Amino acid sequence: MVRTIAVYAPAAAFVALAWLRLEEIHAEGADVLVAVLLALAPALAPTLALRLALTAPAALTAAWVAFEVHATDDRPGFFRPVLDRFGDGFLDYYDVTLPFSALEHPRMHGVVVLAIFGFCLVLAQAIAARRPLPAVLAVIAGAGWPVTLYPTRSVGYGAVILAVALFVLAGLRTTRLLPALVGGAAIVVAAAGASSSAALAKDGVLAWERWDPNPSRSPVSVSYVWSANYGGIEFPRKKTTVLRIEGPEQGLYWRATTLDQFDSDRWLESLTPLSTGPARGRLPDDPLLPARSLNRRTWVRQDVEVVALRDERIVAAAQPVALDGPELGSVFRLSGGIVRAYRGTLKQGARYTVRSYAPRPGPADLAGVEPHYPPGLDRFLAIGRTQVERFGEEGRDERVDALFGDDRYAALWPYEQLWNQARRLRAGARTPYGAVVAIETWLRSTGGFRYDESPPPTGGLPPLAHFVAEGKAGYCQHFAGAMALMLRFLGIPARVAAGFTSGKREDGGWTVTDHNAHTWVEVWFEGYGWLPFDPTPGRGSLAADYSASSATFNAGDAAEALFGPSSGATRGGADELARLALTKERLAERGAAGAARRDDGGLGALWLLVLLGAALVAAVAAAKTVRRRLRYVTRDPRRLAAAARAELADFLADQRIEVRASATPGELHELVRGEFGADGQRFAAALAEARFGPAAGAAPAAARARRELRALLRVIRVRLGRTARFRGLVAVRSLRA
Repeated sequence: MVRTIAVYAPAAAFVALAWLRLEEIHAEGADVLVAVLLALAPALAPTLALRLALTAPAALTAAWVAFEVHATDDRPGFFRPVLDRFGDGFLDYYDVTLPFSALEHPRMHGVVVLAIFGFCLVLAQAIAARRPLPAVLAVIAGAGWPVTLYPTRSVGYGAVILAVALFVLAGLRTTRLLPALVGGAAIVVAAAGASSSAALAKDGVLAWERWDPNPSRSPVSVSYVWSANYGGIEFPRKKTTVLRIEGPEQGLYWRATTLDQFDSDRWLESLTPLSTGPARGRLPDDPLLPARSLNRRTWVRQDVEVVALRDERIVAAAQPVALDGPELGSVFRLSGGIVRAYRGTLKQGARYTVRSYAPRPGPADLAGVEPHYPPGLDRFLAIGRTQVERFGEEGRDERVDALFGDDRYAALWPYEQLWNQARRLRAGARTPYGAVVAIETWLRSTGGFRYDESPPPTGGLPPLAHFVAEGKAGYCQHFAGAMALMLRFLGIPARVAAGFTSGKREDGGWTVTDHNAHTWVEVWFEGYGWLPFDPTPGRGSLAADYSASSATFNAGDAAEALFGPSSGATRGGADELARLALTKERLAERGAAGAARRDDGGLGALWLLVLLGAALVAAVAAAKTVRRRLRYVTRDPRRLAAAARAELADFLADQRIEVRASATPGELHELVRGEFGADGQRFAAALAEARFGPAAGAAPAAARARRELRALLRVIRVRLGRTARFRGLVAVRSLRA
């Protein structure tokens, strides 16, 4: 036992220090020391069986120490939080420049702790078993792996690896020491030379760089064009964290800009410059903010870190009133609390603090707000070059109707049905809030609309006119743009806001990814300023008390509060709210009935379905495997190459990517690179040589094509993620081809 500890301690300390080189700022605490001791503990047991038995609890404890999985974690269980945090930390190595701050990236630090534990565990077990070769290899791999991530050009580092490895050999060998030292020295010199060279480390034995989901090694960046685009969107398969925000526990929308101008067919960013200066202190006074916004106790603080957002706009919640960001330098201050960096896009890692006025009124507070609009809101009642009258003015409906018969306003004619729907939904509303809630409810729940990132063609109509009248399919820009336009037709000041939904609450803050990019509607109310409403179904699931999107919103009660008792005539928006209430009641009844059926033996049926599903998945996977293996049952190199091509085509078909029968190897390479960003050049070259090259070189080329295909598919599977891989496993498109 004493000998094991004496040999283990220096080698384990060196491995730990090698991994800690990746951290520029280290985390507080003794988690690394605990990991090193946990790795040693099983090795101190007297028998091999006991040492192996103690390995599992040591590993679980190390995982708990590395990622601090508590009972208060928002995800159930132990293994899922650990795996999720490990996966996030692992992927962060391709999004964060090394060395990194362990305080800012605790999950990356957790991966370091687990790596130290893993290598030290192998080292300790090998020392306890008196196996010098595995012990030396554990030192070489444990100290050399982190160098492939963050290379060092120091020859001294290789010398230290040599010294530690020789120390381990000397500590474990009692006889024939000289040959062991000579052999060990040769191995270690070669490994140290590879690990101490940046050029060699990149393509070293461990080949860590080839595992990278983002081969460029530069931090990922995401940029946006915030002005409206209705032609379709596509989110990347892999989520990229763009912002980390420490702020209130209740979610808010993070706004980057506002689209204030509607120009005949789309919403555009049209902001007024106010001043230029350092990113410090109060923003210019906004006459549209209420007096209560001057009270600092109403402000909400957000500490924002730019992770991978390539944009010049300062993202903040609600209505920003103060900014503190020394790292930003000078900024442009624009109308509506929008701020832009003076020197272009924000740097990755930049931090700033924003304080925003973010009121949270409830439906009862807003239901009685009258349409008292100051002159500064006139531009938010403009539709193209036309100014409409304010909500509630006598005779305004007739004057809006007249626009659709006047040649001077021909640009508005396609929107006549949109105006008619807005007027119908507003019918009976006592105040603007009634119309706002009715339109939001209609678009989000009761109007037959659906979320679609590839909306149908408009047939020549303006996108929003077609969306409301015929298409009824679109994404957030369609829903928000249509609602804001309908409100302006009703004389209610509205605009489109662009930015991000709240993201995921974790580690005391909000993690915002590119998948959280979103647009919503802001409506102005006297005494509160601009308030957000979200008409998009399935997006922006914020719990707030100011709209029908709220989890506490009661449609039945709101109908009476906003529209008054039924008078026998159609009440427009009240009917939509009543329909929403009825739908929720039916869904609740259905859920209760389903629960009762499950209580009466539904559990057994559920297990039967699970088993049948598992059997079906196994059958599909087995059929694919047999089909693939049968193709390779041949000695003809040309047919072997064709089998490799067919295997790739089947894989792509199961991922819903069509491969033409006439596609050349070069076209296959371009297809793979375009869909997954993977380099298939080597496979394409080997495939072309095997299929079309001289017969003498066809056999080795076919074998090389098969090897390169396996490597290529490994890269693609890593980038697809677990969900897409499972979907490809169970897909039967390749079997039908």
